[in-house]
Amino acid sequence: MSNKTGDEAVDRSTAKVRDQGRPHGLFRGCMDQIRTSHTIGQSLRSAALAAGLLTDAKCYAELLGQFYMVTAALESRMEELLHNSGSSDCNLDSQALVAKVKSLGYSFKVDYER
Repeated sequence: MSNKTGDEAVDRSTAKVRDQGRPHGLFRGCMDQIRTSHTIGQSLRSAALAAGLLTDAKCYAELLGQFYMVTAALESRMEELLHNSGSSDCNLDSQALVAKVKSLGYSFKVDYER
């Protein structure tokens, strides 16, 4: 069952974040590509966070642990692609895209590890 008001709030929030990027820039392009899956993910995250915060501290800790694992895997894979340009699973387009994303300076893994 869908919560229309909640879904609309997530859509507005996602659009607000997307619009912080430069027109025709990498961030906006990425957000446009993942709009549907990002919106679904944000809704699931919000519901899981609310459930964890309101019901069970261990549930919340598990959720944060899962976000850490995904973030760490993504950032590690990006580093591999940047440093293994000769590997068969890394083409120049992938490497250029990863380099562009890394140049934005985002790194969240270290924040989870504090």
